[in-house]
Formats: sequence, structure tokens, C-alpha cells
Amino acid sequence: MPITLSNTTGLGGFTLSNRFGSGGITLTLSSSLSPAPVPVSGSVYTQINTIIPYLRANSGSLRNPSFFTYFLDGNAYQITDGGNDMFDGGNYTAPWLRNNTSYIAGSTIPTPSPALNYSSQSATLTDTSFYYASFGYTQSLGTYPAGQQSSVYHPLTMIGARSGSGPIGFQKAGNIGADGAGFLVSGSIYSGSVVNGFTTYAIYRQSYGQASDPSICDVYVLLGHPNWGSVFGTVVSSSVASTQFQGATLYATGSSSEILAMTTLLSRTSSLAIPFNDIKTVVDNYITLVKTSLNY
Repeated sequence: MPITLSNTTGLGGFTLSNRFGSGGITLTLSSSLSPAPVPVSGSVYTQINTIIPYLRANSGSLRNPSFFTYFLDGNAYQITDGGNDMFDGGNYTAPWLRNNTSYIAGSTIPTPSPALNYSSQSATLTDTSFYYASFGYTQSLGTYPAGQQSSVYHPLTMIGARSGSGPIGFQKAGNIGADGAGFLVSGSIYSGSVVNGFTTYAIYRQSYGQASDPSICDVYVLLGHPNWGSVFGTVVSSSVASTQFQGATLYATGSSSEILAMTTLLSRTSSLAIPFNDIKTVVDNYITLVKTSLNY
């Protein structure tokens, strides 16, 4: 009575059976293990539509403690007030452009271009080769107490990448509503450190301490990864030394390729500064979520 021992599942299972005669007994043992997830491959810009919905679905971990759920009371390009005089027309966002035009010292960025539209929830092309996407946007006009409106699109966040090489990063401009008062702090979070497998550059710029106005903290991140074959040119950061305006940028110069850029708007329900470690935790959470979304 010949016996055959064979793998039938490809996962470590096998079948023991009687090949001849009747009344044979078949015993199948199969592994409970599932195949390992396959890492997402391809150019970074083609992965935006994989990354952004995962970040959006987990945005609760991307808000600092005591996060101020600012009103989206302008349009999909800017915030008019934000609640409690957080802005006087601010949070305009643009990519760092191929022609190197800077808007960070201004109070606005031209719409509909090069300012980016926060209602774009899937990869959208601008500036020849820059693809970007947001968590999304819906207008809230402050008809209820600040912090009680839907937080589904908070914090306002953009991610982006270029097809091919070119400068990569974000810049912001706007009037923060502090009338020149309050305090300003900015600094580096990571400067080329490898975090969870990603080469990471990250900075923040925070204004706070104007009467009872909410604190405002812009965070900028650049990520590279061996799976992308990322190349960083010179990494440049800049922050406007004014409590009247929002402007700052983090970008890698034109020889860069296969880099993911991110920016987000954090805030706090008081005029106190958001602690550095809380800002860093948000950046670390972004990196973890990007890693998980791509199975890296």
C-alpha cells in the first residue's frame, strides 16, 4: 500500500493518502500562517493613493494632546479665522516649486495655483511633476463651540512626491492673527536620522502666547527609503522670524528624487506652546503609519 507525502497548500501543509485500492484515509495538515504581506513597490508618487487613506483613517494618532479643532471657515485653500482669532487668513500651502519661487514671507499664496487644494483626497498633479493629496476638507463656519465640530479632516495635512527628480517639499504662508504679539519658536526634529527604516528630515515652527489665541504649529517632514532608492539633494529649511506671519518651508533641492514630503497643522486649545516631545511623537506616528500602509 504505497504512501505519498506531498505539500498541497504551499504554506507548509501536506496530505498523507493511500494511492491504491479503496477505503484509503487522507490526512491533511495545514499551517495556520498566512503569507507575509507584499511590500508596495514603485515610485513614491504612485503610492500616494495607498498612503493617504491609511493616514486619514488613523488621523486620531496624528493630533497632539489638547489639540484645538480649528474651524475650516475659509475655503479649501486657507483658514479665515479658525476660531478664537487663530488666523486672519492663513494656512496657505504650496509645494516648493521647480522655479524656486518662495512665498513664505507673504500673507497669501495665489489660488488656485500654486496654492494647493485641501479637498484633493487623491493624487493630483501640479507644477509639472508634483503629485499631492490631503486628508480632505469640509467647511465649518463656527456655528458651534470650537472643538465640537467634526474632526474628520483634522489636522489639515498634505503629502506629496514628484515623478522623476526635482525640488521636493512644502511651503506655507499666511496671517496668524496675532498682530505681531506673542512668541515664536522653531527648530529641527530630525536631520537625516533613520527612523523606522526611513531617512527623515523634519522641522517645526510654532507661534504661541498671544492673549488666549490658540497656539499654531506647522510641521514639515521629508522621508526617503531604501525601497524607493531615495536621493536627497541639499536639504533647506527656513522660517520667517515674525509672529505676524506663518511662513516656513522644508525642501530638498532639484537633484532629489523618490522622496515623500508631508506637512501638517497642529494647534493647542490654549496660548501655551505645544511641548517638543508631543510634536516629535506626531512625526513618529506619521512615519509608523506610512511604513505600515506600504508593508515596509
